[in-house]
Amino acid sequence: MIALAGQIVGILAPGFFLAMIGLAWQRSGTAFPLDFVTLLVINVSMPALLFVTLVETTAEISTLWQIAVATVVVHMVFAPVAIGILKAAGSDWRLGVAHVVGNTGNLGIPVCYFAYGDTGLAYAMTFFAVQCLLLFSVGEAVYAGRFDVRKVYTSPIVLSITAAVGFKLMNIELPSLAIETLSLMGQIAIPLMLITLGVSLASMRARSLPSTLMWSMVRTGLAIAIGFGVAELLGLEGAVRGVVVLETVVPVAVFNFLLAVRHSRNSETVAGLVLVTHLAAIVYLPFVLAILLSE
Repeated sequence: MIALAGQIVGILAPGFFLAMIGLAWQRSGTAFPLDFVTLLVINVSMPALLFVTLVETTAEISTLWQIAVATVVVHMVFAPVAIGILKAAGSDWRLGVAHVVGNTGNLGIPVCYFAYGDTGLAYAMTFFAVQCLLLFSVGEAVYAGRFDVRKVYTSPIVLSITAAVGFKLMNIELPSLAIETLSLMGQIAIPLMLITLGVSLASMRARSLPSTLMWSMVRTGLAIAIGFGVAELLGLEGAVRGVVVLETVVPVAVFNFLLAVRHSRNSETVAGLVLVTHLAAIVYLPFVLAILLSE
């Protein structure tokens, strides 16, 4: 268990240090181009990363479809529960999206790879892609307070996923130059997101910490219960079961912060959720992994 915890810390540590760069940047008084960085990540870098990830995977389409269905079910169960709890508490129910959408990319993917090797990597990428599709269609509509069909079908992230699936189904191979260029574009997404998170954390106040801790505990408990519950409901086994559970229970995604900023939601609250759930993951993820790997 100690060795497992060490592995999790090793995965989380780079993100922590990048966030600290953002915090130090903001504390220094130097202007940070938040709007520009948000547009760059959402419209350029992340679409490139998703496209390359999907077209390069070698997993069986039938199994990837099973993962995709499980991902949709997780979100269909998690979303109304989280939104209902927030409404009952008198909080902004739109932030329920943040509770549902976990860090399935830069944390979930390496954790699944560590646990299940190349198979886990392909499955985790599928979960991540479907979640992005949901986030930048239904999820962003919730943050914005309205559903704009045009924004969905013109979203660079939605278009990149659609194009990648089409290329995959038609067995079209891209030139290595195109893959390398897109990979390079995609590599800037996660570091920029984490530095931007650090910039937001600099504005957090101590008075908001008790509320953040409480909501982080609620969110983590819900995620664990729903992850195992959906896996059991769908009769998932082996690596498929493990990946679905792990990707459901990972901490809150940084993407939520960027969307909260874009649509003028309470970005400070979201930033706190991101930070606290990531720190908590050091404790609970090793236990979840131990349960899954012992089955």
